[in-house]
Amino acid sequence: MTPLSDKDLYSAITYARNLNETEGQKILTDFHIEQPALAGTIFNIFSSIIDENNKDMGAYFMDLCFDSLCVYSYSFGKANPQTEEWIIAKMSEIETGMIAIKKNKTALPQLEIVQRKFYDVLKDSIADYANGHPARIPYIEMTQNIMLASLNLLESLYEKEQGTIH
Repeated sequence: MTPLSDKDLYSAITYARNLNETEGQKILTDFHIEQPALAGTIFNIFSSIIDENNKDMGAYFMDLCFDSLCVYSYSFGKANPQTEEWIIAKMSEIETGMIAIKKNKTALPQLEIVQRKFYDVLKDSIADYANGHPARIPYIEMTQNIMLASLNLLESLYEKEQGTIH
């Protein structure tokens, strides 16, 4: 996987934001069928962690996860289905990265992602949304870190595949 150019990233984000409800529901349904372990992790486990702390941030996180799913599938195509064992191994890697981030906030994150520009867009979007209401502000960093973990998992789907940009 190579980083998306600004033009390709913008095109993918525009695609995601312009889907109608039927198209969006199909993408989510297909993802839950094809990637049940990953879908459960991102849309159930990760979102519930945020939702338990702040429902607004939890809902916003799910919207951004949908956008992320659309951007990756639009840009790189369908990924091969993964097993529950795969998600367990990946979660172990993510946990190690999150611990490193918490221990040394000035160090570069252990969770590296190829689509860094996309993460920066999402990270800024989370901060902007949270700053709209004081009750959301304490959950900015947590939501950003969980988004980073989500993108890391999505990118992992394409590690051994060569996708093409549509």
